[in-house]
Amino acid sequence: PGAPYGLKMACGENPKRVYGGKQRAPSTRMGNVAGYRAAWLKAAQYQRKWETYRKGEKKGDPPERDLQLDTLAGVLEGTILVQNHCYRADEMAIMIDMAKEFGYRIAAFHHSSEAYKIADLLAREGICVATWNGWWGFKMESIDGIEQNAALVHKAGGCVVIHSDDENLSQRLNQEAAAAIAAGRKIGIDIKEADAIKWITANPAKM
Repeated sequence: PGAPYGLKMACGENPKRVYGGKQRAPSTRMGNVAGYRAAWLKAAQYQRKWETYRKGEKKGDPPERDLQLDTLAGVLEGTILVQNHCYRADEMAIMIDMAKEFGYRIAAFHHSSEAYKIADLLAREGICVATWNGWWGFKMESIDGIEQNAALVHKAGGCVVIHSDDENLSQRLNQEAAAAIAAGRKIGIDIKEADAIKWITANPAKM
């Protein structure tokens, strides 16, 4: 009780190329952002209707329930935290701007191959970065990924989480964290093992 739930959002290639089924999502990043903003505007209006109804001591018929908007309203109220699937630095920055516009909180960016480009911004906003150690270049979104991603975010004071989409690597995240430490040391970032263990323990819990 009292613990927030999570809402998974995505930006980039997945919504513009994969999602949507018969009702295709917009095929551009700009179109996706327009769709997100329209959804948040609708959710804010829905939230206000319910607040007005509750403050009016629930007189008359309640507003019509909408389960999708219930979820988005929960994000706006702070009871649901956003887990944002996002690779590119520019898209992460846009998502942060949108979160500020509508007053919700992004708990983490997942995959976030280009987090190192905006490490200071992510640290300042208190947004965790859930990233791989060595996966990069497997599609255009990840082409600028580097092995030092986690180390550079950590150096900036950010919250690093090492994760994996692979069922075997997921069982050996301690080794993945060790490899990320080694990558950082190659460029002169000396990370203590006591700090790096948080990448697979305390920081995922925080996220």
